[in-house]
Amino acid sequence: MESRREPNLVKTTGEVEPFREPKLRRSLARSGADRQQITTITEAVRDRLRDGMPTSEVFRIAHRLLRGQRRETAARYSLQRALQRLGPDGFPFEKFIAELWRSEGFRTKTGVILAGHLVRHEVDVVARRGDERRLGECKFKVQSDGKVDVKVALYVRSRAADLDALTNGEFWLVTNGRFTRDAIVYGEGSGLRLLAWDHPKGDGLREQIDRAGLHPLTALSSLQRAEQQALLREGVVLCRTLMERPGVVGRLRLSRGREAELWREVEGLCAGGR
Repeated sequence: MESRREPNLVKTTGEVEPFREPKLRRSLARSGADRQQITTITEAVRDRLRDGMPTSEVFRIAHRLLRGQRRETAARYSLQRALQRLGPDGFPFEKFIAELWRSEGFRTKTGVILAGHLVRHEVDVVARRGDERRLGECKFKVQSDGKVDVKVALYVRSRAADLDALTNGEFWLVTNGRFTRDAIVYGEGSGLRLLAWDHPKGDGLREQIDRAGLHPLTALSSLQRAEQQALLREGVVLCRTLMERPGVVGRLRLSRGREAELWREVEGLCAGGR
C-alpha cells in the first residue's frame, strides 16, 4: 500500500520540509500538554495542512489552542519564539544567558571589557564559579532557523586565543539559532564550547532552559509586545523576576482583569518549572 505523502511546509529561511507529526507531538508534550490536548491539536493542524503552508502557521494554530486552555502551557510551547523576541539588539539575550548560568551557581556580568595579549575585547558574558571561568560570545538570531556559520566560529576562536580563554577557562559561543555543520566541526575541534537551541544534542538551550525552569517574559501571552518591550527596558528578562519585582507590573497600568490574568500565567509558569 502506498504511503501518504505529507504536505511540504516552508520554514522562515525559505527552506522546504515535509510536515512531521511526531515532531509536533514531541514539542507539545515538552510544553506540558496532556495526551488529549496533543491529539486535539494535532488533528486541528492536520485539518488545515496544505502544501506551501508556513511553519509559523502550524505554530499559530497550536499556540492559539493551547492558550485557550492553559496560558502557561502555551508559554512553554512558544519558548523558541520567546527567545527571538528578546531582540532586536540581542542585549536582553545576553542577560538571559547570564541568568541561565547564574542558575548553575555562577556569578555573572555582562558587557565586560577584558585585555587580551594584543587588544581589548568586550565580552558578552563573564561567569565565575569558584576556580571555573566562562567567557561567552552571544550571537542573537531574529529567526528560529537562523544559522551561525564557520566564519563566526573562526572569529570567536581568534578572540578566545588573544584572551587565553582556552587555557584559563572556557570560551562559549552561544546562539538562540543553530550552527552550521562546519561551525560545529571547527568550533569543537578548536576547543570552543558551543551552545545553540538544539546543540549539543540532548543538552541544548531548549533542554537547559527546561531544566532550570527559566522562562523569558516574552513568552507571556497575557502581555502585548509593547508591554514586554517596556519590561525589557526595565532590565526584566525572566518571568520569575516579575515575582521578585512586582512593582514593575504596576507601571504597565494594566486593567485589574488583565493584571490578574498576568499573575495567573506567571505563577503557573514559575510553579511549574520543569
